[in-house]
Amino acid sequence: MQPGLGLQVTLACQLPTLQAQSSFTLPVKVSVQNLGSDPVTFLRWGTPFDAHAAVSGVFEVRDTADGTVLPLDVLKISRKLPASAGDLIEVAGGQTIDKIVELPGVNLQEGHGYSIITQGIWHAIWKAPRVDVTASQLSDFSGASRGEFQSNVALVNIE
Repeated sequence: MQPGLGLQVTLACQLPTLQAQSSFTLPVKVSVQNLGSDPVTFLRWGTPFDAHAAVSGVFEVRDTADGTVLPLDVLKISRKLPASAGDLIEVAGGQTIDKIVELPGVNLQEGHGYSIITQGIWHAIWKAPRVDVTASQLSDFSGASRGEFQSNVALVNIE
């Protein structure tokens, strides 16, 4: 979290231990907590709340034994501008929102442990309720803050 943006991203593996199989879809619970008392609205693009989060490059899976980063499918996504109100997410003051992201095709090996993080850029955060973000602000992101995010590390073991 960047100081002043007021949002904290955390991860938790849905199942801390998984049975070995040939190809995994790894479910990860993502939470965004508003540390302030006022509502905050953010643009979901390029965040774990993006509809394409699993293939947007914001997740990293690393073998904890040797530090190897596992290759994940990443798609380059073009966005139609301006953003729409449907691309915004509001987090009420002091509240947390959750989402399960399914990371597809992860090549996890039996007997290994893995760490998972998410990191990226908040492209626009308004310290306001969603209904107060105007079409004009969506077209040029006026009044919005921008900054980086990085989650905690979530761990999963493969038996």
